[in-house]
Amino acid sequence: MIDIGKQQPDARPVVDTHDVDEAREAIGRIFCPHFLLVDGAWKSGFHAVHDVVEEPGHSINVVSYGSAVEIDPGELSRFFLLQLPIKGRAVVRCGGKETDVAEGRTATLLSPTLATRMRWAEGCEKLIVLLERELVESHFETLAHERSDRIEFESAIDLTHGIGQGIFQHSMLMSGAAKGIGHFPEAYRIMLRDGLVNLLLHGLSHNRSGRLQRSSQGAGPVPVQRAEDYIRTNAEQPITAADIAEAAGVPLRTLQDSYRKAKGRTLMAAVQDARLELLRKTLLTPSGDISVADAVFASGLGHLGRAAFAYRERYGETPSQTLRQSRGWS
Repeated sequence: MIDIGKQQPDARPVVDTHDVDEAREAIGRIFCPHFLLVDGAWKSGFHAVHDVVEEPGHSINVVSYGSAVEIDPGELSRFFLLQLPIKGRAVVRCGGKETDVAEGRTATLLSPTLATRMRWAEGCEKLIVLLERELVESHFETLAHERSDRIEFESAIDLTHGIGQGIFQHSMLMSGAAKGIGHFPEAYRIMLRDGLVNLLLHGLSHNRSGRLQRSSQGAGPVPVQRAEDYIRTNAEQPITAADIAEAAGVPLRTLQDSYRKAKGRTLMAAVQDARLELLRKTLLTPSGDISVADAVFASGLGHLGRAAFAYRERYGETPSQTLRQSRGWS
């Protein structure tokens, strides 16, 4: 069992009830209206618990029902639903395909235009990332530079290797950022969100995959420089890859390929580097009683430990050492 804790440690869950009708109504308001059925043999153990943190374009949820339940939402319509089991098992039918879901083995990604029906076993608990349909489709359109009518993923995700492991670990980072929402800057959380959408679109099979596999023409040096300038000017802001492409004036996928060839790194790696440079500048010329944590978050870097590690890898000293030296402390 993977213990990810409560989304907001000092707050009660949004849903915490032993009443089936109350759970159906409350969880339906968070996701969508649905049928919720409990086998009579399991009703005594029914206990619906739902933690949720709402974020721009997505939400992070932890859901459990205690007993075995059947859930029938039909078509989700307005969102994609990435369901990652952190305890127990489930059977998920999406479109015409059925997936046996199990902790550490298999997860599912539900598409808004495919009918879904699920059976969660007793004790099943899931980390669920809701991604607004408009967000995913807009990201695809920016990548492919063409309109998307509908995107339908193969629902099963193998968590035992490769992209599945990457999706799981990335989602856990998002969950951690959601738990500490007051301590992680929006720039970091937006970067995680868009990173997940990119992983799903590029790493998983869907009906529009071929559109992302076509080779793109080079962008040339001018858009690449525009992208570089935009990144350096706005590094501490919650910018996305799509924002950078818009500033550069070329399709995102074209810019991604050209930028990687010209600079030897990805766009988001460039954003990370710019934020590290901003952090170093802040630490070298500190104002008032600013702390390392304050400087890290002001630079758009969301995870203190990872930022400190990346900083030391790049500059050969820790952020704390830089700050002490700048203040003349031994």
